[in-house]
Amino acid sequence: MSGLGDVSLVDVDETVLEQLLELAKRDASPDEVAPPLGGPGWNLERTAWFFSYHRAAAHGLDGDAGEKTWGILAGGVLAGSIRLRRVESGDGVAVADTGIWLGRSFRSQGIGTAALRLVLHEARKAGIVQVTARTLTGNLGAQRVLASAGAVLTPDDDGTVNAVVVL
Repeated sequence: MSGLGDVSLVDVDETVLEQLLELAKRDASPDEVAPPLGGPGWNLERTAWFFSYHRAAAHGLDGDAGEKTWGILAGGVLAGSIRLRRVESGDGVAVADTGIWLGRSFRSQGIGTAALRLVLHEARKAGIVQVTARTLTGNLGAQRVLASAGAVLTPDDDGTVNAVVVL
């Protein structure tokens, strides 16, 4: 586990995974946390995907999924999840992308900014030199978090914003 002030990252084991799902169901939109599978709301397909995704990412950046997820603790309370995933750059540069979700009651408190800084530290330790992210044009909170980490933000024609942080 690593930490920054009152925010820390914790490995996603089965206990944390159950707590993340409870938090997601209670304090986030299903579309913020999982792909739109099986219709609206938290259904069997979305729940199965959620468990499968986090279990596959438990093996870390060097595992089969090439991805790692962490739970985000704020003041010792689970607030959301953040991930880091290796991506092919085509030119041999070590690149990863990241994504984060926080429960609604944990937003706009600096938790996302602190969690992103912790993940960027993990990326540096893994030899990654560039981290990318993508968010919606209307998600100004995510854009502020990314910009605070030094990301260059580029709007796309499809209603998204691409972010690149060079480490």
